[in-house]
Amino acid sequence: MLDEIPTVIKQQEILNKKAEPLADIFNALGILAGTRSIEIDLPVLKVSCIVKPVNGSEELRLRTMKASGAAFIRSFNKVIYEHTTFKGMDFEDFEDFQNHLTPPDKAMLVYALLDATFAKLPEKIITCPSCGNTDTYEFEPHSMVHSDTISKIWDKKLDHKDYQVVSEIVPGFTIHYHMPDESTRIKIIQEKENQEMREELENTNEVLSQMELFSLYVKQLDIVVDGKVKELTDIVGEILPVLINMPMELKTKLLNDETIKEFIEYSPKFYFNIPCTAPACTLGEFKWDDISPEQDFFLKALSVYN
Repeated sequence: MLDEIPTVIKQQEILNKKAEPLADIFNALGILAGTRSIEIDLPVLKVSCIVKPVNGSEELRLRTMKASGAAFIRSFNKVIYEHTTFKGMDFEDFEDFQNHLTPPDKAMLVYALLDATFAKLPEKIITCPSCGNTDTYEFEPHSMVHSDTISKIWDKKLDHKDYQVVSEIVPGFTIHYHMPDESTRIKIIQEKENQEMREELENTNEVLSQMELFSLYVKQLDIVVDGKVKELTDIVGEILPVLINMPMELKTKLLNDETIKEFIEYSPKFYFNIPCTAPACTLGEFKWDDISPEQDFFLKALSVYN
């Protein structure tokens, strides 16, 4: 066995040497692509950003890395962090960036990364809601953004990290909502199996279930137990298990609670205006908003390397 080690090392050195020219090409392409950058505004952090494209070697590393879902998303977030220049805002480090990265802001950053890196989105099979005609469409990334994509900028007196809204769902059950950050999302993802996330992604374009996505916005649960108020603040150990296992009637009331809209309304609205290809269609053009920039980024990258 020990005799085989030098041979293995030598084989690896040969592979590394073969990969060096390819890495140089990827880096050169990255420099050339660097002439294209996208400037966007973030709705919650309220800063302008310049996002540079991802080069081939970085994206290939993301696509081929063997890691848990949480590690993968952290790696992707690091790519976003390293490719973005924030005007008038400095983060202490990458962890500080994740602690401040809200869902609306991340959606805009992923869109910018997609637009900077790829000229076209993956092909989409879309059905006209009027005549039922189905066709294949391909779009440029910037065509998903419109004048009303960012409909609202953070307008509270308090910083988004400090702002909370309290809602009593039923007597004895009170919920505190807040604007979540990427660190909270990763805590939840760390508890999921990769296969479970893949199945969720195929069904909903998200790695988290509906209730898990909802739980991101929950800062605290107050529940009256034996006449005393019990405060639950641990998202993984307390809040999420309670939300998932609560009676269906209470779960329905929770999911229909309008209070959470105070935070969701800052999310950007991406959509395409699509001309129906059916000559007899009376609608002519329709709006299609089943879009996930993060999903499109990896679908496009996968089509490039396969």
